[in-house]
Amino acid sequence: MLTPDLVITDSGSVTKPGAEGAKTYAQVASPLDGKTLRRIAANATTIPHEVTISHTLSGSAFKQRCRTLVRADLTRLDTDTSLTGGVTPSAAGYFVLDRPIQSNGYITSAHLDTLMSVVVDILLVSGQWAKLLNREA
Repeated sequence: MLTPDLVITDSGSVTKPGAEGAKTYAQVASPLDGKTLRRIAANATTIPHEVTISHTLSGSAFKQRCRTLVRADLTRLDTDTSLTGGVTPSAAGYFVLDRPIQSNGYITSAHLDTLMSVVVDILLVSGQWAKLLNREA
């Protein structure tokens, strides 16, 4: 379930408490220029997780935009693939924020905070997560 207890540090480690014990993620690929790709992978879990954080720049001059992607993947390597038709079960969840680099103050960090809080609020509504998983909402 969605919980606000994720701890992220500047050094690249991420800790998420859970029923199976805390999962600690460590940065395994540092950003080349501080803006492109940051990849974080889980340590010692039976269900390997990987978290990827990337920033992609596009456009030029006043039309330049930044697309930030935060993606979490899990892969069930402990599953017998002969029972799943030769496919390793996996799933991914991700969040994308697409914003202008320069908006002359028309899009501020306060606007982006409000925008993202709406997304988070929708996910935290009681029963909403189940509705999304069941394709009801």
